[in-house]
Amino acid sequence: MFVPIWLIFFGSGLIMAVTTLVWSVRSRQFDDQDRARFLPLSGLTRDELDEIPSTRRGADFVAYMLIFGAGLAAFLLCLVIVLTH
Repeated sequence: MFVPIWLIFFGSGLIMAVTTLVWSVRSRQFDDQDRARFLPLSGLTRDELDEIPSTRRGADFVAYMLIFGAGLAAFLLCLVIVLTH
């Protein structure tokens, strides 16, 4: 009963991901990386650019990875339970 639902869930997610990737490549979303790199900084003055702190991975990065890991573990646990029963 549960396996077909998981397969439909997995298949629909895979179709959406592939469709999005194909659309982004065909619409040339990845062509101008230099523009995309500096787009968030547009409109800032030289003084504001100098005040931007350097990039470092802090507690927020660790928290995001823990949340991602917990979600992945829950998904895999559900998959194991469904496939073994």
